[in-house]
Amino acid sequence: MFLKRILFIVYLVFFFAFYAYGRDRSDSILIVLDETIALERIYDQGKERKLLELKNQLEECSTSEDVHSAYYQLFKEYEAYIFDSALYYVQKHLEISEVENNIRWINECKMQLARMYSTFASFYEAKSLLNSIDKSSLNQEQTGAYYNSFAELYTYWGEYSSSDEVRKYRSLRDTYRDSALMVIPGGSYSFDINYSRNCIDARKFEEAEKMLFPYLSRMDPDTRDYAILTSLIAYMYEIKGHVGLQKEYLARSAIADIRASIKENTSLWLLAYLMMNEGDINHSNRYIKKSMEDANFYNARLRNVQISKVLPIIDSAFQKDREKYQKRLQLTIVIIVLLSLFLAGIIFYLFRQMKKLAATRREVIQANKELKKINSHLSETNHIKEEYIGRFLNQCSIYIEKLEAYRKSLNKKAASHKMDELFEMLKSSQIIKDELKEFYQNFDNTFLNLFPDFVEQFNALLTEEDRIAPKQENSLTVELRIFALIRLGITDSAKIADFLRYSITTIYNYRSKFRKKSLVSNEKFEEVIMKIGAGNS
Repeated sequence: MFLKRILFIVYLVFFFAFYAYGRDRSDSILIVLDETIALERIYDQGKERKLLELKNQLEECSTSEDVHSAYYQLFKEYEAYIFDSALYYVQKHLEISEVENNIRWINECKMQLARMYSTFASFYEAKSLLNSIDKSSLNQEQTGAYYNSFAELYTYWGEYSSSDEVRKYRSLRDTYRDSALMVIPGGSYSFDINYSRNCIDARKFEEAEKMLFPYLSRMDPDTRDYAILTSLIAYMYEIKGHVGLQKEYLARSAIADIRASIKENTSLWLLAYLMMNEGDINHSNRYIKKSMEDANFYNARLRNVQISKVLPIIDSAFQKDREKYQKRLQLTIVIIVLLSLFLAGIIFYLFRQMKKLAATRREVIQANKELKKINSHLSETNHIKEEYIGRFLNQCSIYIEKLEAYRKSLNKKAASHKMDELFEMLKSSQIIKDELKEFYQNFDNTFLNLFPDFVEQFNALLTEEDRIAPKQENSLTVELRIFALIRLGITDSAKIADFLRYSITTIYNYRSKFRKKSLVSNEKFEEVIMKIGAGNS
């Protein structure tokens, strides 16, 4: 069971490998075919140059044999290129042959002319010409050609006829082909080609392959013979049902036709029909139109009829494919438009969100700045508090010591019954004055320690004549103390008045006076005062 599974997997691998290989080969040969079609004009120009040389040689012919040879070569070059020109030269050749009563060339010309009539679908004229040939006047080679001419006649006739008559013409074709094989030397190319056709029809494919394949390496791939050979091999693969190989050899045959400037051809339109059945409508449409151009150029009635039967089918399939493509394109455009609108909506939404985010970021930045200011202010306030608390505690300690010394002094006076001196000390206010003076001096020292540039910055807000100069170093005047208290955040005039032991009116007047004298507006004066020394304390 396990071995069977392994063998089955191996079979699948080889099957898909060969299938892919076949596809790659056929796809590659189609690329070569497309490139060859693009270069068709170059090949035709080479053909025209060769024809011009042969025409020049015809004019220079001096012997009868040279003339026959020149007409024969011109006919062979035109035979599958331009029908009317080939017909002209074979008729001219027949005329001089009849004038000279050259039986060999007369028979040769009639067989050539019969083949031309066959391709033009003038079957009765072709049959009449062949029947007019005296078989007893033919040598072995000509006899084989004679039977082949009949075989070709009935081949074309069968292709042109209705389905009811096909069997009759195929039977006649096979009869004449068998007759040709009886006289054609065995081992010759003509024998092998005819015998191979019979083998293919009889499904003897191995025999056909043994005869045909050796010629592939011997022949020039840019000749009509190679095109016929590969076309026959393609027919064999069609009978065998190998579509990939059929397509490959039809493409090879079509390439040889184009390179040899063969306009009377079948491979390209057969390939077009095959490509249509495979769903490759673009290639099919391109090849069938090229085939119609060749048929019109050659002026082949039979090929026109054959292609005309296939062309509407391929054209209809092409139009349907184009309609499907247009619908897919329209659907794609609609989807792209919808996606574009959706994308535009997303971009618009993202743009709005980015604007909101930018605004929020600006608010955050501004809030951070404000927070920094607040933190700076808090830091400054804390520093001021720390400074003043330290000074306050130190001052309280000093006051307690002084009160204790003052108490002892009073107690000493009372104990000594020095009542007059005692009353005198109690009535005196000097001690209060001294303490206030010391208190204000401590306040000034502490404040200027915190804001050493306060006086200079305060004076910078005033005109030169209104500026205040303290009498002593590290001391403030009453006016400076008022604004020093404002700088410390004490803005209530009543509190300032209590602190400095002045009336509220006096404090108010001082504040109004300096607001009016300041170089900044009255409203902003004290606001600027509050910012003096910010960040330095």
